[in-house]
Amino acid sequence: MIRVVVWTGGLFAVGWGICHFFPGPFIEPLVLLALGMTLFFVSGRTSAPAREQERDRPSDAVTTTRAAR
Repeated sequence: MIRVVVWTGGLFAVGWGICHFFPGPFIEPLVLLALGMTLFFVSGRTSAPAREQERDRPSDAVTTTRAAR
């Protein structure tokens, strides 16, 4: 969760800097569009350990949280 806050805060700080140093009628919408696309791209990636676990698990395995009796 902290990584999400850092990414969001950092990207919006960069966006603010761009809008502040390059004022214009079309800069802010372009920056907001770029921020949205970047956040969408970053949020869709999974961490490396999660991908390795999915690769090691057989495809017919059933995931459950209940204890076996």
